[in-house]
Amino acid sequence: MVGTVFGTGFVFGMRFRSHTTSLWIILWLGLISGCSTLDVKQHYAQHTPEQNLTADYYQIDIPSHDGITLKATLYQPALAPGETAPLIIHAHGFGVFRMPRPMSVYGQLVLSGEAALKAWESGRYWLISFDQRGFGDSEGDVEIMSVDHEVKDVSAIIDWAEASLPQLARDEDNDIVVGMVGESYGGGAQLLASIFDERIDAIVPITTWHNLAEALAPNGHVRTAWGGMLLSAGTFSSFFDFGKAYASPYLDMFNGKMNVAAEIELERRSPSSYCANGQYPQADMLLVQGFRDTVFPVNHAYQNWLCGRRGGVDARLVAIQGGHILPWPIQSWSGIPFYNTEDRIRCGEYEASAVDMILSFLDEKLRGESTGKAGMSVPRLCLTVPEGQGLVAGDMITGGDNAMMDDTGLSLIHSGWFEVVMQPVDRMLSLLWRRDNTGADFDDVTGGNFRPAFRPLRQVSEPTQLVGIPRIRINMETTDEDQESVVFVGVGVRRQGQRNVELVSEQLTPLPGDGRYDIPLAAVSTRLGPGDQVGLVMQGFSGQFFFNPEGWFESATLSGEVALPLDHAARAFSVADHH
Repeated sequence: MVGTVFGTGFVFGMRFRSHTTSLWIILWLGLISGCSTLDVKQHYAQHTPEQNLTADYYQIDIPSHDGITLKATLYQPALAPGETAPLIIHAHGFGVFRMPRPMSVYGQLVLSGEAALKAWESGRYWLISFDQRGFGDSEGDVEIMSVDHEVKDVSAIIDWAEASLPQLARDEDNDIVVGMVGESYGGGAQLLASIFDERIDAIVPITTWHNLAEALAPNGHVRTAWGGMLLSAGTFSSFFDFGKAYASPYLDMFNGKMNVAAEIELERRSPSSYCANGQYPQADMLLVQGFRDTVFPVNHAYQNWLCGRRGGVDARLVAIQGGHILPWPIQSWSGIPFYNTEDRIRCGEYEASAVDMILSFLDEKLRGESTGKAGMSVPRLCLTVPEGQGLVAGDMITGGDNAMMDDTGLSLIHSGWFEVVMQPVDRMLSLLWRRDNTGADFDDVTGGNFRPAFRPLRQVSEPTQLVGIPRIRINMETTDEDQESVVFVGVGVRRQGQRNVELVSEQLTPLPGDGRYDIPLAAVSTRLGPGDQVGLVMQGFSGQFFFNPEGWFESATLSGEVALPLDHAARAFSVADHH
């Protein structure tokens, strides 16, 4: 799958199934076609249990809890007399809008929309795709997933469906059977709504957050590349109903630092704050998150997975490769930006299309069917790797092999600034001059002045995988104590024969100034071959955090331990072991 964006990290992904012309046809149809709003009460007034329902869809208005009107599209399934079907609610990403017809961007090109639409086309589910408040045709202002606004809107939709729709499936308590699916902003809606509304039976949050404040500003440093997109998307796609964009705490974040007032608000909009207080999601969940997602790393889904398990629900996590992807040169080529997901999921013996995986989970939870088309249930924890068979695991590896790192210095700001030019040069030089990682330069630190510093820590002797959450225990000292001189760190790999260092899964974590850091890094996933070196990348500038660097003409020194989630079945040795 590949992606498009209306300027934000909370975006929607698309799959180009044919030529670009097909996309323009879909967009054109969306502009020229429209349906009048259905009076649902009158429409179903004459319906009796002895009548068939034919497959159709209608534009509807749903009154919400505070008097605003939510615009939605109701997809009616084909049902025989007396036959019932569960309800699926589809929630869109930030800055976009609902699925108003089957031939739409969401219905044809976006994972969450494709899965929801296929569920309806099967004739086994009712479907409501709605514009979240402030977006599309819905009234109200965008409140960034406030529990008093957007989250209550979900409950209002369930209330409306229960009061308005015939032949809805019900459970043993006579409650209607409800599932949800959606990505990013729509994923946050599901998790939070499930905490507050026990009527939701199953959710599929795709690429979303656990702690929104930490996602947007890890260690207090704002992801300004995504922040700029958030501001433009929220403003224009909500037709300037995005008042939060201009509140001073949020505008203040464009200096690169988290604002305390904004942090408090964003944490209230996060599952993390409720999980910490013993309030857990009440719906079974299938979490889908991407290792290369540079706004919501896999760590967020892992924490939501743990939260769900503590709450006693059936929580499953499939860690894919894609997600929210910045364009080159901010982020190396990882699929078409700004959002993309894979077509197929491979983990151990489990293999299925991403759409069928979601449908099999919903069938299991909402219809009581134990297996999908693959003949197997979705794994409890699936960790994919690039271009290979993923791992079915009992838990996410956090930490792993400890490797000592001696004092390693680098210039601040300058290191990393020129990567847009130097990375292509590295790749070209690798075609002419192959680097031998096993020579005397094995433990040399490369870069650190105008290039990122790379400190090799492990060299692999057999094919293996680096999958999990690295952890650092590092001391950092800078030459100017009066400045908060940030260093961005991540796990890097230098392949045997290559000159360039790959930043694994494109993930960097900011270390804001002097001190000791004992923290996890963003989760990573890659395959390793004999001779590949794994180590720590350190740089003073990153396009992902464009406005954040400080410390012109200053330097930093880092030392300590790095724990790497290497496959322990394969052999790796450290710098010290090599000599």
